[in-house]
Amino acid sequence: MNRKEELLSKIRDLSKKIGSVKVYFNEYKTGGNDGMGYYFDEKDKLWKSYVCGNYNFITSKSKNEIDVIEYLYNSVRDEAEAHDHPLEKIRELERNLRCVPVWLNDRSIGAFAIGYFYDPEVNKWATYHNDERGSSLYYYYDCEEDAIVEVYKMVSVEYKLQHG
Repeated sequence: MNRKEELLSKIRDLSKKIGSVKVYFNEYKTGGNDGMGYYFDEKDKLWKSYVCGNYNFITSKSKNEIDVIEYLYNSVRDEAEAHDHPLEKIRELERNLRCVPVWLNDRSIGAFAIGYFYDPEVNKWATYHNDERGSSLYYYYDCEEDAIVEVYKMVSVEYKLQHG
């Protein structure tokens, strides 16, 4: 098995562990469901990896297809890691956060709060990370697991910012 086939096989196996996040192979998607993938951009004559969903952006570019597939593999691996017991990981990291309360299945208007809750007005799970004035930007998910994973990612970033 060559390197490309090996990486694609590993990505396919890991993609079974990432909930509703879709993985696209040699295909460019925008909007819709959360996803990630890679494709060849005919205009730029480059291989590119990307993420799509609430936001869309290119994550890696290369003339070498393997480089982009390796980048995609790392992204899928990180996503699978985030789906592995996220509530336990949130609770562990939360103990060491300074001045950033974490609200699980509850809403907060306090400064710097991170959390998720079920929003009956839109019948979806909402995640948020409040700024210093308590203002929030909400992202919505169809299932609670996806919301919890997103909160874990936000808590993880906050932890890394505080502890290097």
